[in-house]
Amino acid sequence: MKTTWHLGSLVGSILVTVVLIVGCGGEGVQQPGPGPQPPAGTATLQGTVIAADNTAQTFSGATVSVPAVGRAVTTQAGGVFVIEGLPSGELTVQVSTPTYPDYDSATVTVELVANASTTVNIAVMPVDALEPVAILLDPSQATIDLNGKIMYHSQLVAENNQVIPNMEPTWAVIGGIGRISADGVFTAQQVGTGAVKAFAGDVERTGNVVVIAPRPPQITTFLVNPTVLPASGGDVYITAAVADGDGIPVGNVKAEIFAPGDQVITLGMTVTNPNSALATDDDPACFLDATFGAVFSAPANDNQPTADGIQAPENYSVRVKVTDRSSATSTSTFTDFVVQGIDQPPPSPSM
Repeated sequence: MKTTWHLGSLVGSILVTVVLIVGCGGEGVQQPGPGPQPPAGTATLQGTVIAADNTAQTFSGATVSVPAVGRAVTTQAGGVFVIEGLPSGELTVQVSTPTYPDYDSATVTVELVANASTTVNIAVMPVDALEPVAILLDPSQATIDLNGKIMYHSQLVAENNQVIPNMEPTWAVIGGIGRISADGVFTAQQVGTGAVKAFAGDVERTGNVVVIAPRPPQITTFLVNPTVLPASGGDVYITAAVADGDGIPVGNVKAEIFAPGDQVITLGMTVTNPNSALATDDDPACFLDATFGAVFSAPANDNQPTADGIQAPENYSVRVKVTDRSSATSTSTFTDFVVQGIDQPPPSPSM
């Protein structure tokens, strides 16, 4: 779906998801409902009007209109609106915020689907905001497990590379592969290929997304620092970024350290990015995408020096092992670090 925006100094935030509308039951008997059902073959538009500079702020009393069919509604508490009985296809939607003089208006074009509800979250920019001329988007390419999540990051840029701070762009999901929040968190809901688009003013950026069947946990980054320690030992920091569509309980992420003397030391790892990690909807201690870390205190080198005063180094190997809620397990490759030996004493000065 191609989404066309006519925003001027406005950023709208659109999330398009398809929800089946309850229609008639068996034998053509109308099922009980809260009110009259929309005509068969028509579409429903619903959503929320929010502020681009604070997506938690909603606008009640805003006007949402569809000029082509002469329909208009006023947003209720929480900025929500519903317009039923609309024709399917592309329609222009206009939003005005007359009771909020510090915010602009919006004109957007969305594609409505017959017998379905399209959700449109429109984020309105302040009237004094700069006009965006470019959008930076990360990631630009992504492969994600079904039910997994991605946190998209964006930056709006005005002329002369001037950053527009604290503004969310328009977010839209193309291809029916999932949904995205007003803050840019994409949730994969259907296997397939699609895209996440960010819109601002007359510019847009696209991030291609492939949603696949659940895989074992994906260890995307694994680092050990430092990899060389003095003979006195010291702390070694172990980090791993892990993503998984089934969810990874915190207790299922372990660092395994293979130490001298055939010792195997297992360390539990904790989430190191709690503010940006993506938890599952049903368990805040189970993560779809997070970075985990642990600290290993390597002891001093205890190898006996030779008669020449040379102490052999002590070599360690580390790997990370992760098990998700479906019991699928992934293990990283090994990374080595070493505790150096005491240096050989310098030769005696010649007489």
